[in-house]
Amino acid sequence: MDNKINCICDVLEEINGFNSIYEFERFLTYIDILVKDIDIVEVPVESKYGESNILQEKRYKCTECNQQWRLVYPDFPFVGHWKKVQSKKTL
Repeated sequence: MDNKINCICDVLEEINGFNSIYEFERFLTYIDILVKDIDIVEVPVESKYGESNILQEKRYKCTECNQQWRLVYPDFPFVGHWKKVQSKKTL
């Protein structure tokens, strides 16, 4: 059985809210490891989540498939999230 992961996106899952600041901090540590391993790279945020200037946000791109991911930091009462960014389909 081959356990090789071809693309990190095959194992990344969306997170619809962090249950605690500790969970969020552990997730940031995991993201830092993915960046150091060059599985993902940080890219500029072109449009903010909900066009908010209050919430902190980072974007990452998979170095294998170019899928972008959005990390919006929790800011009570908002619990934050980690989601795929839907790419605009070209005609």
